[in-house]
Amino acid sequence: MASFSAKGSVSRSNNGGSSSFLKVVGQQEGSEVLKVYDRFRNETYRNVHLVNFQTITKQERNLLIPQLTYEAAAYVATRHLNERNSSIVPDLTERMQGCDIKFTYEMTETQYNRMVALGSLQKIVTRPDLRVGDWHRYPRPAAIIGGAYSSVSLALANLAGVYQIPQISGSASSAVLDDKNAAPYFSRSFPTNEADAEALMIYFKSIGVTHFGCIHVRDLYGTSFNRAVSISAAKHGIKVYSTAFEASDDQSLKDGLKHLQSRQVRYFFGIIYHDSRETVFREGYNLGIMGHPGFAWILSDSSSNLASKDYSLDYKTESDLAKAVNGVGILLPGIQIHPVLHDILEKDFKTNQELQQDFVVAHPPNLLPILQNHSFANTTMLPSFFTGMVYDAVITLGLAACGQTEHYFSPDQFLKGIRNQSFEGATGHVTYNNVTGTRDLLGLRFAITNVIIAEDSQQLTPGRIQFKSTTPVAIEFPSRVVDLGQGPFVYSDNTTSVPEALPHVDMDMNLIPLGVQGFGWGLMGFIMALSIGCIAFALQYRRKRAVSSAQPAFLVMIASGCLVMATAIIPMSLQEPIPNSGLDIACMSQLYLVCLGFCVSFSALFCKLYRINKLQLRASQFRRVQVHVKDVVYPLVIMVGLNLVVLITWSAVDPLVWERKIEPSRDRFDRPTSSYAICTSNSQTLERLFGGLLFAINFVALALANWECYKGRKLPTEFNETSRIAISMFSLSETLIIGSPILLATQGDPTITFLAKAVLIFCTCLAIMGPIFLPIWNLQTGRESVTRWVTPSNANLSRNGTTNVAASVTAERSRALWINNSDSTGLGYRTSCF
Repeated sequence: MASFSAKGSVSRSNNGGSSSFLKVVGQQEGSEVLKVYDRFRNETYRNVHLVNFQTITKQERNLLIPQLTYEAAAYVATRHLNERNSSIVPDLTERMQGCDIKFTYEMTETQYNRMVALGSLQKIVTRPDLRVGDWHRYPRPAAIIGGAYSSVSLALANLAGVYQIPQISGSASSAVLDDKNAAPYFSRSFPTNEADAEALMIYFKSIGVTHFGCIHVRDLYGTSFNRAVSISAAKHGIKVYSTAFEASDDQSLKDGLKHLQSRQVRYFFGIIYHDSRETVFREGYNLGIMGHPGFAWILSDSSSNLASKDYSLDYKTESDLAKAVNGVGILLPGIQIHPVLHDILEKDFKTNQELQQDFVVAHPPNLLPILQNHSFANTTMLPSFFTGMVYDAVITLGLAACGQTEHYFSPDQFLKGIRNQSFEGATGHVTYNNVTGTRDLLGLRFAITNVIIAEDSQQLTPGRIQFKSTTPVAIEFPSRVVDLGQGPFVYSDNTTSVPEALPHVDMDMNLIPLGVQGFGWGLMGFIMALSIGCIAFALQYRRKRAVSSAQPAFLVMIASGCLVMATAIIPMSLQEPIPNSGLDIACMSQLYLVCLGFCVSFSALFCKLYRINKLQLRASQFRRVQVHVKDVVYPLVIMVGLNLVVLITWSAVDPLVWERKIEPSRDRFDRPTSSYAICTSNSQTLERLFGGLLFAINFVALALANWECYKGRKLPTEFNETSRIAISMFSLSETLIIGSPILLATQGDPTITFLAKAVLIFCTCLAIMGPIFLPIWNLQTGRESVTRWVTPSNANLSRNGTTNVAASVTAERSRALWINNSDSTGLGYRTSCF
């Protein structure tokens, strides 16, 4: 038998008989609002019946205290509506003033099972219709509350949509419930898991996470949550590897964890229920990806009870689980439990027997024995943010009902009133999206709660491992992470050091191996030793006929230039770990050394050719000519000057700097695995311009030198000097022509580039010094011989092989002029060259 208590709540006798106090005195088709007369109080009012679909027992045997607390909050909200109690909602009394509605409350067990929930709803909506004059216990529901899980909520929403019953949930978060085709009458005071996913990504991005693994239960809640995580991660440029498992299949769960382990990520997000947590924790710990240094786990709100002060594990049998739990984070709405609601749930339910009795009799007959034998006085309720959410959900229904202008409002009018509500509730400001019915994020924020093993001094229960939780940060939309001042996040290694987002990448720097560097230094040492030896040889034997004829000053210039050029191999071989500032200097210095060294050596060769050709030209014209040093030094000054102008301008405008280029190769996380260093300018256009100018200047000079060689190709000399210079020029041209494309083709490989440069410098120096010094060395160390004077061309020979007299006379006069001018310069030959 049912009646209203003094508090306006519903009590019920065990015999289930009809009430003798409540009589239906008015109703209207299309509305579940009843007008009833309470004979006990002699009053008439409208009645709105609410049914809560909730799970509070495990297989109808043991009470689940967190779920019982959640359902108790919905019951307390119903009492506050009937009492017009503003202790939690400040303007509740004012907003319900003049409202003649009272609310009846009924709870039905779902066992977290969709079919059980659907069966219960079907029985409730098919109860016999109440007619005017009937004495009743419970009418058909005007609205339903629940279910707690998204899968149950969606099943209820489908059937509630058929019967046009408004539904509201304080915990279902699946985004699928926003689909009004599937859940047309559904609303919720809890934000969708798209908001959770967005908050998670904001937090991950703030600590530098770029890749993470997500394991989720394969049901509506887990699948839709994972989809929201994937969408949000893609928006933030974060890669997620997802795997699903069957709730009742431990093997699929283990396989999923092994799959995530193979991905080599360091951060994980778990969307799991309490009955799967032990397997996840134990297997994750055994695989080395949970509870070990360098790994971090964040769990969804379905694991919120880990943050409870009463959560503990057995020291002997669950120590591995404790290590796995240590350092985890839980993503929860950043909502403080309202102190009044907290006191009612934790204190009043222990001491207020009337409250206990009214709460018990609101449950179905099959649960009454369990609840009546339960000692509320010895039970510690476990309030959480969910309790505030369901409290606000019920308050939403009450305000929506009292806000109707129609006396017997329809379900559609009721639904519209629900979605247009806005008030300050137990969880802050509550407002809804008037299309989806989902709570807006305005006034909400999410937090990461950190769960760690408590210190020894806090381990108060023998044989149990106690935990403590803090909430270091909160995430406020749109993208702000707030330090809540509760200390830094503590990870599984009991440090606050944020684990690396990914395993360390073994970057191939493509550094020049020491052996290759040594080979280059060996080539440099050989050229330097050879250059110094040639300089010493030229100075030591400068008065000897073979050396003096070759002009010692030019020989010293040739060897000195090669010496300078060889030293360029040193800056070419430099690389990390030398600081970038030093490497930047090395980039430009190698250009200076190569260009200036080449200019000095090449100019000496060019001057020798130029001098020989000039003297021969004057001699062939029977003219006396004196060639001074300044006449032959002009090419050297011009070449060095032009090169210096380009190099100095380049250094001032946009110098070469040391830069490491990333190669296309990537690892599984799309990170580069290879790089190489190169000297380059900030502007590629300027680099090509200055590089092209240097090449053009020296290439034109080389072409002119080869032209001089061509002009003097038939000139016979005493020591065949023109032919030796021609060989040197030809070898030099061949080296540069072949070497330049090789250098361009090897830019991406520092080792090959260094080898090519070192060998090119080596060959260039040998091409310059070899043909010049080797014959002189042979002549000086062997028997000095003078090449007999021969005619400049075959045209001076008669047909019978005798010497043409006129030609001989001409040659003798030329020889005399040559000797005269040679002696006057101080640089020329002291013996005849022609």
